[in-house]
Amino acid sequence: MIRLLKGALIAKEKQSLTLMINGIGYQVFVANSLLACEDKELTLHIHTHVREDSLTLFGFKNKEELNFFEQLIGISGVGPKMALCILDMPLSTVQNAIVSEDVKTLSSVPGIGKKKAERIILELKNKIDPIAKNETSAIHPDVFITLETLGYKRHHIQAILSEVDEEITDAEEWIRIFLQRV
Repeated sequence: MIRLLKGALIAKEKQSLTLMINGIGYQVFVANSLLACEDKELTLHIHTHVREDSLTLFGFKNKEELNFFEQLIGISGVGPKMALCILDMPLSTVQNAIVSEDVKTLSSVPGIGKKKAERIILELKNKIDPIAKNETSAIHPDVFITLETLGYKRHHIQAILSEVDEEITDAEEWIRIFLQRV
């Protein structure tokens, strides 16, 4: 199984690029953000998709995108090409849409209707860590538990606390700031 490729970018096509590695050109399907990349040398995290009639490589700039792609294709009705279309949006946008149950954002992806968007939300909502999707935030996990117990929705908590610029490590301080801003 191919898991990582590092090589020279030699060609771009509509949905894929070709990496030259030790004299072999590998076609790798990628999101549009990688097609726009102007780097001459790329390192891609790879998902090898094997079917009885083909072996297809899908490439991602980091392991988080690869892991999320693999979660998406684990959902019934979401194939690798559709998952790649979903990842044309920034990863944080997709994850925020799932956590906040934003069907409209997900159904803006070609090929995803309301029912499929609802299915994606249902299957992935509890698998996405709101702290992991906002890397600049160090919100203590107890903050979410406490505020959800008080009746606030997770996406509402995340939206308000993600605007805080201060360096805070204490859960009580996070809760105090949230309650002041509500």
